[in-house]
Amino acid sequence: MNRLISGLLGTATVTVSGRYPEELLNALTEQKITYWDTYRTGDRTIRLKVLLRDFEKLKKLTAWCFCEVAEVSFHGLPFLLKPLKRRPVLVLGMLLAIIACFVLPRFVWVLEVKGCETLHEEEVLRELAELGVKFGADGTEIDSQKIKMQMMNRLPKLSWLAVNRSGGKLTVLVTERFTEPEENTSGPQSLAAAKDGVITDYIILEGMRLCSRGDSVEAGQLLVSGYEDYGLYLRAVRADGEIYARTWTAGTLLLPKTQSEKRYTGQEFRQISLVVGRKRIKICGNSGISYDSCDKMVSVERLTLAGYDFPVALEVAVYREFETADVQRTAEEARTALEEAWQRKVCASMVAGTVLQTEASLSETDSVYIYRATSTCEEMIARAVPITELYKGESNEREDH
Repeated sequence: MNRLISGLLGTATVTVSGRYPEELLNALTEQKITYWDTYRTGDRTIRLKVLLRDFEKLKKLTAWCFCEVAEVSFHGLPFLLKPLKRRPVLVLGMLLAIIACFVLPRFVWVLEVKGCETLHEEEVLRELAELGVKFGADGTEIDSQKIKMQMMNRLPKLSWLAVNRSGGKLTVLVTERFTEPEENTSGPQSLAAAKDGVITDYIILEGMRLCSRGDSVEAGQLLVSGYEDYGLYLRAVRADGEIYARTWTAGTLLLPKTQSEKRYTGQEFRQISLVVGRKRIKICGNSGISYDSCDKMVSVERLTLAGYDFPVALEVAVYREFETADVQRTAEEARTALEEAWQRKVCASMVAGTVLQTEASLSETDSVYIYRATSTCEEMIARAVPITELYKGESNEREDH
């Protein structure tokens, strides 16, 4: 018999002993019971194979022929599956796994975008989600040509898009439009002083210098002209360079004498949530947390398989309870905080430069500390300004009538 069929139906290898075991073979033939691989193992014993379903009939015929079954062994799929009857959960899991192999590839579980240069992948994924192409979508209903046209209408930067599906993985290939770099069409310019100061150094790359080291200049005064004088004619250019000057910055900062500080009570609350796509499923946690009096720390563990991140994450939020209390600042603490704030303020006001010296005084009232400071700096004060026309009047050219 065919080995595949016998393996699926199951076989029994039986050794029969008796005075005339050949009568059993005649009886099996009369009952139209299939047997094979028959051979004699002794004077009164024979061995043969029958299907597992015919084994009980063989036992009855053996008794009628005054024989007995001396040895029997079972083989095939039914014999292997017999122990699974005692493990129904395992059988159910196997069935679900087989069903999942056919059902899960229909849906989108991994979404990958390739080819983005100036566009961000999240921007493409967001537009795809609006069109229904997202985690868990039915891949058999995605029309790649339709998605392509809709995405190109939504994102004008795209010149081409393709959607390729392989099982549960969806790969989106994009090509962005090539745009010519914009040419610098701005006209001539001059450089003027942004602050009052004394010129200490300069580097002129283009334009005609109108200042020297040691000159005092005022805010708005031209330092480099956009016109270059060649004697016979003037040429308008884009003035370029760096001019450094010694400047002075004065100001006042205020700081309250009392500040609110957090004091942790030692009590913590945890919230555990399962995030699937844009849906959040709360697993456990205290719903009565007062968020105004707690600091929140969040840790997220994402589901990753074979290098791909799935939109499934376990989020654990830890809330630490605190109380606020007013703390009095000392004068020394206030001076240190105000000095650091003043340094940040002065440095932020400069394009490039350093603070050379700061003279400051600290005073106080009943509620605040007052910090008055004057800083001497060396900074770059040149700023680009539009060029002004030297002459604007009537033309000397004659018109032909």
